Amino acid sequence: MTELPSGGTAIPPQEAEERDLAGLLERSAACLSRLGDDYADSRAGLESLQGRLAEGRFHLAVLGQFKRGKSTLLNALLGEDLLPTDILPVTAIPTFIEAGETLQVRVVFDGERPAEVHAPGPDRPLAAILADYVTEAGNPHNERSVRRVEIAHPADLLRRGVVLIDTPGVGSTLRHNTEAAHQVLPQCDAALFLVSPDPPLTEMELEYLGRIRDRLPRIFFLLNKVDFLEAGDLQASLQFLRENLERHGDLEEAPRIFPISARKALQSRVSGDESGWKSSGLQEVEEHLIDFLAKEKQHTLQAALARQACDMVDEGAMRLQLTLRSLELPLEDLQQRLDTFAQVLPEVEREQHAAADVLAGDRKRAIALLDAKVEEVRERARSAILPRVEEYLDGEEDPEEMEELVRLLMARETPPFFSAAMRSVGETVRKEATDLLTLNQQRSNRIIEKVRQTAAELFQVPYRAPAGAAAYTPFSPPSWSSEVWVSDMDPLGQRISRKLFSQRFRRRRTVKRLREHCRSLLNQNVEQISWTLRRSLDESFRHFDYELREQLEKTVGATRGAVEVALGRREAQARETAPDEARLKKELEELQAIRKALGACP
Repeated sequence: MTELPSGGTAIPPQEAEERDLAGLLERSAACLSRLGDDYADSRAGLESLQGRLAEGRFHLAVLGQFKRGKSTLLNALLGEDLLPTDILPVTAIPTFIEAGETLQVRVVFDGERPAEVHAPGPDRPLAAILADYVTEAGNPHNERSVRRVEIAHPADLLRRGVVLIDTPGVGSTLRHNTEAAHQVLPQCDAALFLVSPDPPLTEMELEYLGRIRDRLPRIFFLLNKVDFLEAGDLQASLQFLRENLERHGDLEEAPRIFPISARKALQSRVSGDESGWKSSGLQEVEEHLIDFLAKEKQHTLQAALARQACDMVDEGAMRLQLTLRSLELPLEDLQQRLDTFAQVLPEVEREQHAAADVLAGDRKRAIALLDAKVEEVRERARSAILPRVEEYLDGEEDPEEMEELVRLLMARETPPFFSAAMRSVGETVRKEATDLLTLNQQRSNRIIEKVRQTAAELFQVPYRAPAGAAAYTPFSPPSWSSEVWVSDMDPLGQRISRKLFSQRFRRRRTVKRLREHCRSLLNQNVEQISWTLRRSLDESFRHFDYELREQLEKTVGATRGAVEVALGRREAQARETAPDEARLKKELEELQAIRKALGACP
């Protein structure tokens, strides 16, 4: 406890920090409010942060790659099998789960459409309601324009001020899921980062961790699906994960990793099996979270909110600096500079079109490499597997026994061959695509930098364009079918077929059919690799092009918008602008002071 200068009651340090942050947020929102509607978005964001700080709402997201078990983990923490699992691919909609006396679902839409409230019941459980809004089956590509889904639930963990966030998995076949998982990050204060042993930690997950590391003050690492591992394999998996996190995660301290089985935890919670709940590992995770919430929640929440507030204040300050400079310039000079800036834009647009052409060419090169690698896989599959099939076709006389032997051979040989092939081709194409997109990113950054430098030189103000995102090319693994089905030539069945036709005739037809089906199976797996990676390539390059255009528009719009606001104000006022400038300078000084104080927040 510290003494107050006035000799009054001492304020605990944490409470004093909270009061300081609350005051800074209030000052920031008030300052932007005085600046008018042009700053409405930043002001609304700050007011949202104020509400979260006042209520102590701590946003804990479950993040990770597609199919790692995020929804099962959340179901286990809630103690009920409520959320749809990855059997139904989720669409690009985050789900917020917060404390409530009774179970309830609120669906929030984009635009002016009012929110819908649903009360789950025996006839329509929560999973069925959610399936209509957050799965691709019920709401493909979010055609219903759902912004978010909010669930009220009476779980004990939620009553401690936690809001759990179920995010779409990164790296699924649905590219918009990956982007939605990134877009929800600014609303998160900490995360449960979920991985599993099969496949082990991937390069894509390390890249994703690099993106979220600087945004989140606290990350908890969970290794799921450990119930499928022997003791020795578990230790090896933990060691592999720990070494890669320490080597590539760029973490401030050695990570603590919790081995868990979300599936076993959920089963134990539903059945009331306390020993199973404990052995699942999730009891330790829950106890750790409760201890964290009691000791560190508020401090971590303040740190997260302070970071988010810094971004909003920076955005407002840069826009204000540009407006101020525009007010200082003579009207004729200002219009001339704005015209000069406009004259640069066609050249920027031409460079953007040229960059898009290069990007399209690089996409074709990446696809050509993929096609070549896929054909290599096709030839290797035929050379490695079909000769072994022919051995059974030549050596086995009984058609039913032949069919069974071939079926077992394909079931044994197909998955490991194509699993290894997928990893090999995927890594080759991923590296090529990443290298190409990195070069395109550098080219894009130069275009955006040209806009920024032009604005800075014309108006003599510091201005920073949005940072270019690193090239990011996730590829989702396909699934394989190892089943070889060979129907009997007689629809009446093998018994009647044996009575009506000779073994020699049935054998000849079975050999022909087996040979066709085996070749077809190999081709299906090859085409599945080709289709999956080609789709991922197309979506990555298409999204990259979209991001470049959006980034460029924001950069140009922020510059031109701030200047045009000042120009309009000048033209509307046939008087001296000194009083207006003095007021804006005072607001800028206020924002800069707030930004400095926010940077010193915990």
